[in-house]
Amino acid sequence: MARSSQALLIALALTVAGAPVLAAPAAPYSQDQLFREFSGGLWRNMNPISIEKFETVTLPLTPEWRTKKEEQIKRRAEGKQVFTSDSRCIPAGMPRMMLNAAFEVLVRPNSIALITGGGGMQIRNIWTDGRKHTPVDDLFETFSGEPIGTWEGDTLVVTTIGLRPSNEILYGVQGHAMTVTERFRKTEPDVLEVKTTVMDPVVFATPWSFTTNYKRQLGGAITENNYCVAALDRSVNQDGVETMDLTPPPDPRGK
Repeated sequence: MARSSQALLIALALTVAGAPVLAAPAAPYSQDQLFREFSGGLWRNMNPISIEKFETVTLPLTPEWRTKKEEQIKRRAEGKQVFTSDSRCIPAGMPRMMLNAAFEVLVRPNSIALITGGGGMQIRNIWTDGRKHTPVDDLFETFSGEPIGTWEGDTLVVTTIGLRPSNEILYGVQGHAMTVTERFRKTEPDVLEVKTTVMDPVVFATPWSFTTNYKRQLGGAITENNYCVAALDRSVNQDGVETMDLTPPPDPRGK
C-alpha cells in the first residue's frame, strides 16, 4: 500500500476514534536528541543591545514613528522620563525579550519553552505539536503571544501572533499589530542562530529583519531578578525629570 494511502487510513482511524489529528512536520531530532541539543545551560546573546544601541539601530519606521523615536532620544538625552516597559515595570514582551542577555530552553513532548532573563523573567511556550493559531477573534493578547513552531529540515520556524500593543519592538518603540517570524538553527554545536522578521503595518513601512546569535553557557540558569523594586522609590517632576528617593524606610521594630 502506498505511504499516502496508509497515512490517510491512519488519519481516518484516529478521527473515528475521536482523537485529534495533528499534522506536525517531523522534527529532525528525536525527543532525547532535542533535549541534548538545546537544553542544558544558557543560550547567551553574543551581541546584546544596550539602551544606547537601541537608539542607533536603523528601523524601517513610518514617518510618524520616526518622529516619536527622535523625541524619545531627545528626552533621554535631557534626563527626562522615557515611558518604556522598564520605567513602567511591565515585561518588554516579544520581540524585545529575545534581545535580552540570555535564555534557557525547556523541552517537552509537545512544546519548547524559552525562559528569558534581563528586565524580569519572561516565558514563551512554543507549540510544536501541529496545532493551528487561534482565530484572531478568539485570541487573547499576551506579552509572549501565541508562538507556534514547525520544522523545515533542521530549522525551527516560529510564528508569533496575539502580542499586546504595549510590547516593545525596541527600547521605547511599541508594536501595535505585530507578527513575528523566527528561524532557529544551530550553526555550531554550541551556537544558535535566530533570524527574525517583525511585521507591523502601523509602525513599520516595511518588515524589519535581523539576526541574533547565541552561544551556549553550560551550567548556567535563568534566575528571577526584581529590578523593578526600585521603581517604588522613583518619581518624575513636572519637567519629566526622574529622581530617586533613597531614604531608608522606617525600622518596623521602632528602633
